[in-house]
Amino acid sequence: MTMEPEGIPRHRTNAPNHVYYFDIGTGTWQGKATFRVTSWRRLLRSRIGLTNKLLATAMHVVQLLTGAPRQHSTIVAKPHEGEFGRADNVLRISKFGLTLYLLDEQYVLEGNGTGVTVRAVERLGPVPRLLTRSFTYSAEIRDEGMAATYRMPLLGAMWTANYQVAADRQSLLAELVCDWGTATEDTRRVGAPV
Repeated sequence: MTMEPEGIPRHRTNAPNHVYYFDIGTGTWQGKATFRVTSWRRLLRSRIGLTNKLLATAMHVVQLLTGAPRQHSTIVAKPHEGEFGRADNVLRISKFGLTLYLLDEQYVLEGNGTGVTVRAVERLGPVPRLLTRSFTYSAEIRDEGMAATYRMPLLGAMWTANYQVAADRQSLLAELVCDWGTATEDTRRVGAPV
């Protein structure tokens, strides 16, 4: 690895966050996503607001009626951006061609080799600019780049998302949990790095 005068790495290293985003994550991924309410009592008692309660209920019911939606994401590595590199991700969850969820993220990698700050803009539903927001959250990359834990605010609640890369580095399983719900992602790389 070569260093800039101020100690900034200018290309990939073996740091877990470089491995996770630059070596493994870069490319196009497809699969399916699931969502379900695991405790209606805790959901109703939560302080997430009426809009988020209605959205969670609608997502649960729609999935029960129509099955798991499709997930598609594209991750682009930018190892020369910022102090330790960045990766950009656009994730789309859809059903019958309609966008149910759209997430545009920037993963800003931290120089400690494991930390990540995520800047995100999300849209719920198919109507642009209706249910959108921007937020920031954190992640930690583990197991030499083969796993990650994200702590993210979704639907008014704090969720913990654990991602595990398969041994072949071509598929990814994730489980997201909060006090009243769970979600999963099961994706496989279908396109080469961009």
